Formats: sequence, structure tokens, C-alpha cells
Amino acid sequence: MSSRILFLSLLLLPGLALAQAGRFILAVGDVVVARGAAEIRAGVGTPVETGDTIRVGVNSNAQVRLSDESILGLRSGTVLRLDEYAWSGTADGRERSIFSLLKGGFRTVTGAIGRLQSRDRYAVRTPTATVGIRGTHYTLVHCDDDCAASPTASGGQTTPGAAVPNGTYGGVSDGRIGVENATGERLFGANEYFHVASQNTPPQSLIAPPSFLYDRLAGQSRNQGEKGQETSENMAQSGMNAESRPSDTPVPPTPNEFIVTEQRTPTGESVVVGATRFDTAALGFWSQPGSQNQDGGGALVQQSALTLGSGGVPTAFKIPENCVGPNENCTSAPSGSLPNAPIQQNSTPFPGSTQVVFWGRWNSGTITDDGQTFSLSSTHQAHLMYAPLTPMETIASKSGTLLMTTSLSNGTTPTTNQPSFTFASGSFPNIHIDFTHKTATLASNLSLSFQFSVNQQNWSLNSGPSGSIHVQNGGAFFQIQGTGTCASVGGSFCNGLGGTQTATFKAGGIFIGPAGDHAGVALSGSSGTSNMGTVRLYCPTC
Repeated sequence: MSSRILFLSLLLLPGLALAQAGRFILAVGDVVVARGAAEIRAGVGTPVETGDTIRVGVNSNAQVRLSDESILGLRSGTVLRLDEYAWSGTADGRERSIFSLLKGGFRTVTGAIGRLQSRDRYAVRTPTATVGIRGTHYTLVHCDDDCAASPTASGGQTTPGAAVPNGTYGGVSDGRIGVENATGERLFGANEYFHVASQNTPPQSLIAPPSFLYDRLAGQSRNQGEKGQETSENMAQSGMNAESRPSDTPVPPTPNEFIVTEQRTPTGESVVVGATRFDTAALGFWSQPGSQNQDGGGALVQQSALTLGSGGVPTAFKIPENCVGPNENCTSAPSGSLPNAPIQQNSTPFPGSTQVVFWGRWNSGTITDDGQTFSLSSTHQAHLMYAPLTPMETIASKSGTLLMTTSLSNGTTPTTNQPSFTFASGSFPNIHIDFTHKTATLASNLSLSFQFSVNQQNWSLNSGPSGSIHVQNGGAFFQIQGTGTCASVGGSFCNGLGGTQTATFKAGGIFIGPAGDHAGVALSGSSGTSNMGTVRLYCPTC
């Protein structure tokens, strides 16, 4: 079945099973989403879908907002699977929010589905019990030889905390929850705590929360310590920040405040909620003087990041700090001033569409990157491409595979940072797109020659490197990294050395156009201080 037919058929299914369930509003450290055979490194705005397993590494944490406005704060070492999720925006009998806590723990403020108070519609499964929701704010931790009491200090020395019995621990801050296993169900209310040792052991009440139950989960962000929009009156009433204790029980250790951290843009807008989706793909390559970096990659941006002149030709660009896209370093916020016309340019419409992809190459102007401003020249040129993004919903719903091909006419002429070199001959790699497993693979060897007179450099990429497809923030992208060689011929030396030298390559791609069957790609290679690069338009038929 073709991806287009499958997409149309999914539109006819109630609730659209593949619809996005939510997004990350915080991801600090090692946070990964396992989706089928693919593993996607999570960042702010990364989607969460039914069937996803979220893994939070050591010294890491994350927060997820689901579409029913519930919030999950995941602690270090957590593995959580979203088994079922459906929310149409109103209670219609099909809503579901079913999780499996396989390891670690989380704190949550539940949303519209949890407030329906139905075990069939909302439940969290752990290895020892199933938690049904009758409240709005609770904490769960499942211990499997990985929990310990707090360290103790005496005589200037600190003694590590002793291991605690395995099982599921929990506490309720507001409302009630039902904890059920093979022995039956027991209810726990606000300021009550429990431990379930196994499926065949009744839930036991605890007089106070164990010291490991609460975790700050505030993480680190550009606005650390600031609360997001979730700290509204209704969430304050729901117990987000309420951890009071009744006077007739022993006063337990005070848990840290559950801060919902929502990262924001430089202008103060929420990156996820209320923010305009990205609508434009921007890809580029340039070579800084003396640099050993491959300055090739891309970003998902709003078109306002580009200043366009006559005919849509860029005259300046400024990529936002902490951008999203196939770029290893999006913190430098690269920018450029391109007052002169490009020495090469092309605008190509997508088949059956009025949308246009632009690419061009400049040898004059300035680029600012990593705090360094340099002038473009014959040996330090800039290659740029921009085009409308493919909607993220289109990519997320596609399945099957697609082979993207290219030719020399579908992008800028490659350049190196060596003087007096012009492109002589070569070929470009096909890209094999696997939508089912969300991977992109360079399917054939890249072999490029740069020649002037008898001097020549031959760049070759080993076949087979792959990268994950990331779907988020209004679009989708991939980044592939591979190895190969740069061979020196005649008077041209790769990295200033003769013979064949080791090279590294990157292919940073972004899906563009209405159907998701095109990609803009920045191809770049580096062998020490020798750099080469180009931008290409990939599609199935060109």
C-alpha cells in the first residue's frame, strides 16, 4: 500500500490512532523516545505518540504535556511506555490514557481524561499493581534494585543510604487513587503513601513518604526556576504546589516543589504552547578560514529568519539561538549579510504546487558563526537553500520506503576551501527514506572530484551510514554522519598531506514541500582543515 493511500485510509479511522498524544516541554540530559525500531533523541517540542517508550538516562529528566493538558514529570532512570492514548478534545467515550511504568518514576498533574475517574479510561500499570485515577496530583516510583534511602552524615563523613525493598511506591497530593493487584483494590487519599511489594502482596500504607519518593525534576533550562503557563489558578488549586500535611500525623520530609518548566524563545514565547509553528527549511554550508569544522546543516525556522530581496533571493539571514534541525551546534545563532547577488541561483517549483525551493551560492558578503565574522571569497563560499516545510503530520502518518535521487542540476556546484579549484566531475548519493522505522540512509557511494589543471582532490564516502528522522515543531529532519577518504592527486593535498587521508561527512536533510517526497540536504565533508560542501534538492523523480 502506498504511503498516500495509507494516509487517506487513516483519516477514516475514529480518533486517528497515529495522532500526536503530546509534546516534551522539557528534556534535560539523555532523553530518548523509542518508536518502533527507531530511537529519537528528545528535545523541546518533540512529539509523543501512542506506543512510544520514553527512556530517561542518568542525571537527566523530562516533562511531557499531553493534549488533555496533563503534565508528566519524569525522573532520572525512568522507562515509561504510552500504551494507549486518545483525546479528541471532548469526552466522547473513546478517550484513553494508559501507561506502563517499567522503571523509575514520575510526578503528574492529570488532565481532562484523568478527571473522568474511570479505570477503563485512565490507568498506570507497574510490575506490581495498576493505579486507577481518582485524583489530580500523585507520584509513583517503581524500585528494582535501584532505590536507596537518603545518605546519612556523622562525624564529618557521609554514609550512603541503604537499599530499600523493591516494589512500587506512591504518594497522593490531591484527590484519590485506587491501587489494585491480584489481592484486590485499596484507595489512598491526599497526603497518604503506600508500597506494593508484588502482584500477590496487598498495598501497604506508609506513615510518611520514603526519602527517595520525591524528585525536583526542575531540570536546567534557559529560564531555570521560572514556571510555565501551567502555574495558573486551577493548577495551583489542583495541588501542583500544595504539599501540606494534616496536623494529627507525623510531619514527613517536605517534598520539593513540582516546577513545571516550559522553555521559551528569546522573545518570551512558549516554544510549545502558543508559539507559531516553524514553516520554512533553511539549509547551508560555508567554510570558515582555518576551520576543521564541517559548517553544513540546517534549521527549522519561520520565514522571518530570512531577509528576501527581488525574486526571493536572500540578502540576509539570522538563525535563532537553540534552533531545531540537523545541526550539531544550534547555540551559535549563525547569521549572514549577503548584499551582492549570488554567483549561482535557482528557483524550482514542486510538482503540482506553487511552492518554490530556492538555492544559491555566494562568494561575497559576510558570515558570523561561533562568534567569528569572516568575509566570503572564492575559497570560503556560502551555499544556501530555503523552502516550505512538509507538515509534521504528513511525515508522521507516512509508512513504507522511498528512494530519493538527485542529479548535478538540482543544487549548487560543490566547492572546497582550496584556492583555484573548480568542480570537475562526480556523483551524489541516493537517500533511502524508511518512513515506517523513521530512518534515512545514504544508499550509494559519494565520489566527487575537484580539479584545476593537473591538481585534483577526490572525496569518497563509504556507503551505508544512517540517521533517525525527527518529527517536531512543524516539520521533520534527519542528520546522517559517515566516514570516507580525501585522496590527494598532483599538487593538491588533503589536510596539507599527500596520499589518501581520512575524511568525515555529514548530510543534514529537511523534508520540504506539501507531500513529504522532497528533501533539502546540505552535504559537507572535512579532512582536517580541508572542507567541501554543497546543498542539494532530493526528490523521487528528478
